[in-house]
Amino acid sequence: MKELTDKQILRHLHNNTILRNNQLSMLVKLLNSLKESTVLAIDGAWGSGKTVFVKQLLMLSDSAIQDYGHNTLDENAINLLREKQKTFYFNAWEYDYLGDALSAMLLKLIADDDESLTQGSIKKALSMITMSAGLKNITHDFIDIDNKTSKADLVKAVKDQVNRHDTVNEFIDKLKGDSERLIFVIDELDRCRPSFAVELLEVVKHYFMRDDVTFIITTNVNQLSHTIKKYYGSDFDGYAYLNKFFDFTFGLRKLSIEVYARSVLDWMEGSMIVNGVAFDAIEYYGFEMREINSYYSSLRLVSRFLTRNNNWRKDQYPTQLVFVPLALALKIKNDSLYEQFKSGRGEGVLRDFTANSYSALGYAERFVYEDGSSLSQEEMKEKAVDALIVEYKNIFASEGRGRSGENLQDFEEATALIGLYTTISTESDER
Repeated sequence: MKELTDKQILRHLHNNTILRNNQLSMLVKLLNSLKESTVLAIDGAWGSGKTVFVKQLLMLSDSAIQDYGHNTLDENAINLLREKQKTFYFNAWEYDYLGDALSAMLLKLIADDDESLTQGSIKKALSMITMSAGLKNITHDFIDIDNKTSKADLVKAVKDQVNRHDTVNEFIDKLKGDSERLIFVIDELDRCRPSFAVELLEVVKHYFMRDDVTFIITTNVNQLSHTIKKYYGSDFDGYAYLNKFFDFTFGLRKLSIEVYARSVLDWMEGSMIVNGVAFDAIEYYGFEMREINSYYSSLRLVSRFLTRNNNWRKDQYPTQLVFVPLALALKIKNDSLYEQFKSGRGEGVLRDFTANSYSALGYAERFVYEDGSSLSQEEMKEKAVDALIVEYKNIFASEGRGRSGENLQDFEEATALIGLYTTISTESDER
């Protein structure tokens, strides 16, 4: 999926289209109130918009960005943040190919703020990155005692570790400059290799815990607790570890799918297969922001393919207006259900979804409208769902494919256009 650009993120901040500006203001005020070492978690599911949220925070902390205005934002609090605190951003996932988490952080900080650092402080940091102190991974054994064959070797290892810690402190002092506090934002931690994610947390704990430093870590706390448990062993309580590590856990407000789809993506119903069924699907399967973006992009691509001849027949409607949108939603949310659906074994999936989708039910009722005048509402609903199931079996079940081969071909060609996540951008991306 194509990620939002900084320009788009700023526009959403300015217009409050994601409806999280109030939470941003709360976070800014919390940051301004801190007087001691603090680690704060921004907790949310994968694709829920954690990166967008912290990038908007970075924009609020950047004095060069003046046009952020919205009445949900506290200008005085933002000005105080800009005056007192200095902020750095570290995308952990981009650097987890490096073997050493501390080295990765220091290299990124040097690259981001070479103006504040002196030549001497950069040289010290670089020498610390490359030096061989004979230390094991700090997440397991702080010093490799077993391999120290003499007292001198052991003492040297201890001194190297102390020197390393002192050098990091000196480096942080240089970075801070005239600011009162530093804020380090660590993003995408839940996408990293388990070993790198755990080591990065330990680096924060051992080297950066100072009264003038705040860490903001975006992650799925539940998923991260499983990562830690897997890394340390089945008897280790990863959730308890994180409870001690995080001073605050900041849960992101659940996005309004309707507001996001209409305000951010300009999603308008009635345009080919980007219709009510698709909208019902993102509600029914609980899509996150990133999944909605991918789904919408997929729908637009597939819609252009399905409408290429501009002459839909009535018998094509179930495939193009119900089965394809539902299948694409399954392909993004649950690939096993998608495979089940397209193989003709998805009767239960279709029945459950149609019963909860006003739009899909509306299409289904077209099959029984003339026969439904004497039926109750519930009877009509049941008969309509049954009729749609019959259409599904005619197309997807092996015994019916001979009668509906063209519609099945349309379906297979349409869904084959995309992978799990499409990289095709939508026109609204650039507006």
